[in-house]
Amino acid sequence: MDNLKIKELKDKKTARKYIKQLINNINPDSREKKASQVWDRVSLHPRFRNAKVVMTYWSFGDELPSHDFVLNWSFQKIILLPRIDGDNIVPVRFMGMEYMSIANKYGIIEPVGDPWQDYDKIDLVLVPALAYDHNGHRLGRGKGYYDRFLKKLNAYTIGIAFEEQILDYIPYDDNDVKIDEVIFY
Repeated sequence: MDNLKIKELKDKKTARKYIKQLINNINPDSREKKASQVWDRVSLHPRFRNAKVVMTYWSFGDELPSHDFVLNWSFQKIILLPRIDGDNIVPVRFMGMEYMSIANKYGIIEPVGDPWQDYDKIDLVLVPALAYDHNGHRLGRGKGYYDRFLKKLNAYTIGIAFEEQILDYIPYDDNDVKIDEVIFY
């Protein structure tokens, strides 16, 4: 199925299955190279350069790898990572590997510590997803965590992706929060 036929995928469940296949077909060497290029672009982005507080993610599974980025920048900026609390994401400051928990119910390693309280001080959010379209719509994993979280913020949002995750169209609804920009390679 090519990118134009994605319009035929009317429901999110089918789209997620298709996109996961695309991501899993990226060979490991290419994956590392692409991830490095994406994070280099993020590091040079004016919004990132000017940000003091950045919310990003600790990658797992098929997500674009983020661990090196988090480790490298945590000494120069306040880096927040998501922790799942019930049906919500709470941001927690990354303080080092020794402050990361065992995996949660989804297999994601989360930060330990007090939640970040001052949402207005979050300058930038680097958002993972299964896919994005050219209009800023994102297709997440289906639980709505990021949509609920992003509605609470005024921060600039940048989606992070492999080029294979950028589609002409993805199914979306009124609950989905659009991203300001997407960086991919």
